[in-house]
Amino acid sequence: MKFSLAAFAVAIASVTAANITVIEPWGQSTWNAGGSGLVHWSAVNGAGQTCEIHLLTGQATNATLVANLTANGHTVPCDYTKATFLPLPNYPSGQYFVRIGPVGSLPEQYGYSNYFNYVGTGSA
Repeated sequence: MKFSLAAFAVAIASVTAANITVIEPWGQSTWNAGGSGLVHWSAVNGAGQTCEIHLLTGQATNATLVANLTANGHTVPCDYTKATFLPLPNYPSGQYFVRIGPVGSLPEQYGYSNYFNYVGTGSA
């Protein structure tokens, strides 16, 4: 766990370059399949940019993209700073995290959340 936390510190340090800081979800957050999930962020110089939000799992240095929550033309203006997704799909329970950044950004240009709990009964 210490290794993944250190890796997350590196990922979070990249938030400065991205000018996006994820506020929610964070460590104490829990998303439940079928419920809603709030993503809250702050963005510097986000005006005029369109952001995408991804749900990921695994280790920060080798994460697996679970879903593009803003797929199918549902991107959000980067300066909106909040988006609620519902209903949340039924993924397996576990530790997940989100990233947000301008459409087509490199991984280091995204803002990353910390791990949070996802409760579901889906299979991998």
